[in-house]
Amino acid sequence: MNFRKLCPLAAGIGLLAGPVLAGAADNGLTIGMGEELPSFDGYISTSRDGVVMTRHLFDMLIYRNPETFEFEPLLATEWSRVDDLTWEFKLREGVTFHDGSEFNADDVVWTLNHYADPESGARSQASVSWIDKVEAVDPMTVRIVSKEPFPAALEFVSGSLPIYPSDYVESVGLQEFGQAPIGTGPYKFTPGDSNSYTLTAYEGYYEGGGKGTPAIGTLTFRIIPDTATRIAELIGGGVEWIWNVPADQVAQLGTLPHLRAELGSTMRIAMIGMDAAGRANPDSPFKDERVRRAVNHAIDRDTIVANLVGGDGEVIDVPCYPAQFGCVTEAATTYEYDPEKAKALLAEAGYGEGFKVRMNSYRDRARAEAVQSYLAAVGIEADLEMLQARASFSAWREGNVDIWYGDWGSFSIGDASASTGNFFDGSTNDGARDEEIIGLVQQAATTVDEAEREALYSDVIGKITERAYWVPMHTIVMGYGYADGLNFTPNVDELPRFFLASWN
Repeated sequence: MNFRKLCPLAAGIGLLAGPVLAGAADNGLTIGMGEELPSFDGYISTSRDGVVMTRHLFDMLIYRNPETFEFEPLLATEWSRVDDLTWEFKLREGVTFHDGSEFNADDVVWTLNHYADPESGARSQASVSWIDKVEAVDPMTVRIVSKEPFPAALEFVSGSLPIYPSDYVESVGLQEFGQAPIGTGPYKFTPGDSNSYTLTAYEGYYEGGGKGTPAIGTLTFRIIPDTATRIAELIGGGVEWIWNVPADQVAQLGTLPHLRAELGSTMRIAMIGMDAAGRANPDSPFKDERVRRAVNHAIDRDTIVANLVGGDGEVIDVPCYPAQFGCVTEAATTYEYDPEKAKALLAEAGYGEGFKVRMNSYRDRARAEAVQSYLAAVGIEADLEMLQARASFSAWREGNVDIWYGDWGSFSIGDASASTGNFFDGSTNDGARDEEIIGLVQQAATTVDEAEREALYSDVIGKITERAYWVPMHTIVMGYGYADGLNFTPNVDELPRFFLASWN
């Protein structure tokens, strides 16, 4: 996308004359998002846009402070470990859902027991598969019991387990609940048309939780899939906040007097997954380790990061975010950019004449096309299809694509069980299906001793990278653009908290 082409277009339709909307005047904020959500159920809609909605509509039992990364009270005011398998939570008195019904232990028990069932359809099984049962001790006390010791329990409780109103969900059904959600969060849902929806500050929101009291009264979300259109709308004031701004556009947006733009570090990692298990193609070339190694040698990651990622994005060699617990970077086998070595490995594997594959991606066409070109240079012809995030990830999960340039934000959870443990656990996310690695991942997830657990993840990372199941690519740098006068702080966990934002 060429920003210079946007400016004449914007001027031609009067966009540069100044903002059309005035969020500061009406205490509202109009947000441009790229993904239409099929459901507002946070266990089903796991795209990053869906995670953002979850945080505003619903609350978890506890809250992780984005600045200190400490756990703070939310729906629970106290929590303690009873034994190696059990955590007890004292629930907050006087909390009501958006429909006025009272929150209590029944809601926690129903929500978590339902989604811990593999038949529930939760999209990230790693978030819930560790739960054996949830039980009420009394109306305002619950216990979560894990199947085995699970040291990352609080990470998941704070990051990916929203609590739903059991009576309402059971009366309307989960499908309708996903279209008309009710939570305890700082904002409540107001239906709109298919291209927009509104969240309104919940007047009954309790005080004393980590999220505070929202200062902005109304959040209007407009679904604008095309990046160039979102940028043009921001320039003209049709929206007042966007993200996923390409790195090369951020500096230029920041020169406009009524806007601010910045690049923010994130915990998200990009990777190239290959059909090593032969899900998409029983005769997949990627079943051969030599071919997977060749792909690792074929791609110049340093050049992609330097020219197309921007900010403080960096190359990674591991299948996890380096700062996560258990992400032992020194355990990784690394692959230098060496196209001649890639060609030799392909020839050794019987693919000296190359082969054709189906590839998809979603976040950044320029990066995906760069990978496509590097593959072509060693004889791998990749038919690239750019999709929306949900469709792209679904194609990978369902085993319908040979090679996938995707990314993963781990629900912003600082533990390798949310990254490595999510993609190499034998679930639908796992394109390798390596039984030895699956066993090690399961063992690491349930080992309490930190040193032993770290050693297990080190072994996991060593085997994943030695067998070249992925091409670990780079960290993702998020580009934000928003109206001048909006107090907004990007966080490394890639969770825009509009309930903490305000207007000057």
